[in-house]
Amino acid sequence: MSLGAEFPRSLLQHPTYVFGRLHKAIHAEVNTSLRDHWVLSYLAEQSDLTQQQVSDALAIDRSEVVRLIDGLERAGYVVRARDTEDRRKYRLSITKAGRDMVARTDERLKEAADRLLYRLTAEERRTLHRLALKAIGE
Repeated sequence: MSLGAEFPRSLLQHPTYVFGRLHKAIHAEVNTSLRDHWVLSYLAEQSDLTQQQVSDALAIDRSEVVRLIDGLERAGYVVRARDTEDRRKYRLSITKAGRDMVARTDERLKEAADRLLYRLTAEERRTLHRLALKAIGE
């Protein structure tokens, strides 16, 4: 990916634009829904969540989360069950197939990042990651 030749130079002054382009390039390389991966990763990290908790944590519109969960459930990656304390809510849990998908996608994301960030040394990549985390308050 050549940032200087393919994109308007006036936009390259904005780090958020560049990060957005990197995000899109990674998405294209991995050829899978990154939002699906985000949901599965979060469910692998935090078990027994509601759809609202997923929506809030990932900053994805609630209706979009419902659509994502529908697809993940059909694929066998997520189990959705009624909350025993509040029947209006669903509790979500990840299946073994979902955990396996997270591991496969994590590996594909790492490989895609290696291809897209090849111009950076390993130390520069760690610094980029550290600074991006710092920028979001982590």
